[in-house]
Amino acid sequence: MRVTRSTRSLTADVVICGGGSSGAALAGVLARDTDAEVLLLEAGPDYGALDNGQWPADLLDARRIPTTHGWGYSGPAHRSHPEPTAFDRASVIGGCSAHNGCVALLGHRRDYDRWAELGNLGWAWDDVAPAFARATASLGVRTPPDDELTPFHAAFLHAAVSIGIPRSTDMNDPDELAGVDACPVNIVDGTRWNTALAYLDPVRDHPNLTVIGAALVDRVEIDGDHAVAVHALIAGKAVRIEASTIVLAAGAYGSPAILLRSGVGPAQELQRLGRHPVHDLPGVGGSLADHPAVGIIYRGTERLHEQMATFGARHWSPDEQTLAKARSSRCQEAFDLHIYAVAGWRRSNAYDHFGVAAAVMDPLSTGRLTLASLDPTVAPRIDHNYLSDPDGHDVAVLHDGLDMTREIMASVVADGLVEEVHPGTGVESTDAMRAFIARTVGIYYHPACTCRMGPAADTGAVVDASGRVHGIRNLHVCDASIFPTLMRANTNLPAVMLAEHLALPIVAS
Repeated sequence: MRVTRSTRSLTADVVICGGGSSGAALAGVLARDTDAEVLLLEAGPDYGALDNGQWPADLLDARRIPTTHGWGYSGPAHRSHPEPTAFDRASVIGGCSAHNGCVALLGHRRDYDRWAELGNLGWAWDDVAPAFARATASLGVRTPPDDELTPFHAAFLHAAVSIGIPRSTDMNDPDELAGVDACPVNIVDGTRWNTALAYLDPVRDHPNLTVIGAALVDRVEIDGDHAVAVHALIAGKAVRIEASTIVLAAGAYGSPAILLRSGVGPAQELQRLGRHPVHDLPGVGGSLADHPAVGIIYRGTERLHEQMATFGARHWSPDEQTLAKARSSRCQEAFDLHIYAVAGWRRSNAYDHFGVAAAVMDPLSTGRLTLASLDPTVAPRIDHNYLSDPDGHDVAVLHDGLDMTREIMASVVADGLVEEVHPGTGVESTDAMRAFIARTVGIYYHPACTCRMGPAADTGAVVDASGRVHGIRNLHVCDASIFPTLMRANTNLPAVMLAEHLALPIVAS
């Protein structure tokens, strides 16, 4: 079917709602490998192909994380926080792949084998490894050599090795239990190689692909047990889009919100909002997960600033480069910590601070997303509910992570490169450290699991192993919201893997 346009309606074979890490990749794969007429809707702007010269410089500059295209989401990270935490997500073609630190990790094979053990056939490591290989190649993933490391990141790396963390030979080895090195990154000649550039640019001239920016999806229209159309605001005008297949790819916050506005979700919650339940699906919006993170802030000494300035005059100097995979005292398998170095935001070409953060990679605490309103322009309520697991697992792992951070950085401090300023060397007791963790815990920018994948017998599952919404024909989800559990990795590369792995099953279903 050809895509047809009018002021009120559109039709397509496949409508993809969200042009982020997964959605843009999915559209590109389908346009390239099938004859399906694909319509991609992105709430933010579409800047077109890179060669058009319309992309804002900050979205392409891989040295620092941009903040110009956020959704403005926020919510409580911990009950002790007096102010809401910013839960940044990107509203632009390419989504968070156009707005992130470009770390391209895949985790450990146990992450995906566990998905299969939870009843998701076809998702074990051996099943998804080919999709990861295709995603890695498309994104131009590479590992920076040592001569590209800034003095701060190099000091962190060498200090981590000195305390016994092995130097990794491949941070994406799915069997690695611990290691430290420069992170693999989706950076090509200094450009953040997002999924719009990697997947859409090669097919933008294909007649079976249409990309529309400024297209905010409101809801899916469901007739009986069939999804038949998408209702969206395109440049502020209400448009109905009929499609044979509808795919939600609006992310861990956006996709459950669309389902809830469509009447798909917990019946009592929908009734409270005044929305007639079309399909009672209790798992929608639940199981919200992220890797809770806490950081120690250091002040760079004059010596370090001089070294960074000298290095920066001759080399590019990104904020994020080096990362350690480590094991806490509670680790049961693989690894359960990321410890990563970040050079602080620049102002007037100088560094404000230097930080080292620890994040729990197998968190047990989960939160929930709910709607504040049926109006699609109103942000949902997001409660990550960090550190809430009853056994105290997450806070204990973070405490170990901060102890390990200080152990790593002790030699960097002794070498006269940095001084700890927050929380400060006076904060050392267990009670003081755990109070600090509660006060400062925040996101690692990896929200997931709000439409998690699982068999129909799992009452918390939202989609099956093909990404199809339980009980609704023609409706799929393909983004980080369907992860059954979090992987031990930054979620961008796994989100692209989803598109590679699910593209053909979606059009075949």
